[in-house]
Parts: sequence; C-alpha cells; structure tokens
Amino acid sequence: MALTIPPNFKNDIESNHTNIYPFVVIDLDGLNIRISTNPITIGADFHKPLLLNVPSLKESIDLETRKYKINSVTLDISNVEYEGTRFSDLASSKSLMNAPVLVKWGSPSTTDYDTGFTVYNGTVRRYTHTDDKVKIELEDRS
Repeated sequence: MALTIPPNFKNDIESNHTNIYPFVVIDLDGLNIRISTNPITIGADFHKPLLLNVPSLKESIDLETRKYKINSVTLDISNVEYEGTRFSDLASSKSLMNAPVLVKWGSPSTTDYDTGFTVYNGTVRRYTHTDDKVKIELEDRS
C-alpha cells in the first residue's frame, strides 16, 4: 500500500527549515492515549511529551524463499510521573494487548489528524514496563 503524503505536510518538508515530530495515538476501547516527543495539541487533543524515541520502521522480504517479514515498531515511553500519573497507570485501566496504534508525523501546519502523515498502523504485541520506562512492541496490521 502506497503512503499518501498530505499536501500541507509535503510543503512543510520541502521548505528550507524542517520541523517535524512524531505523535502516537493508542486506542484502548474508546480511551485514547496520546503521546509525542513534544507537548503538542492537535485539534482539541493534547499529546503528552512521554515518547522517548523516534519510531523507526523495519521490514524485509526474502526473495529466495518469498517470505515477507512483518513490519514491527518499538516505542520507548517515559514512565516517570507526568501531571500526577504514570503511563503504566493510564494503560492499566484496560489491556494494551491488541490495541490499535497509529504513528503519525506532524509539521508546523498540522492542525488535525487528517493533516498529519500516517506512517504506521499497527497493534500492540508486547508491553513491558519498569519504574522509569515502558516498552511497547507493535506489529503491522497487515
């Protein structure tokens, strides 16, 4: 499936000064957890600055055996208390397993979710945490 770049995002990345950031939406049966590397507001939704790494995508195809390795992403999230709660407390209300997750890139002209560039759509496959850090492993929905 080809990725479609929103026109506003394309204009922003073609300028001389690029300012892009990742943001993630985890859907827990209607309870959306929104995080980013920066404290940002998209539409009316605030994204907490808990994301510790910029997600990278990895996928491969073995041409000899014709096997496709499913794309996976790992999110490292701060579990330090932010605004009176830890990320693990937010996620403990419902199970994170198999929760749908969207990873998007935003730019200065990102005003809503449609103007953000969707780079990954997956589900939670593994979730571990310590007092300082949460690690969520995602698997591509395809």
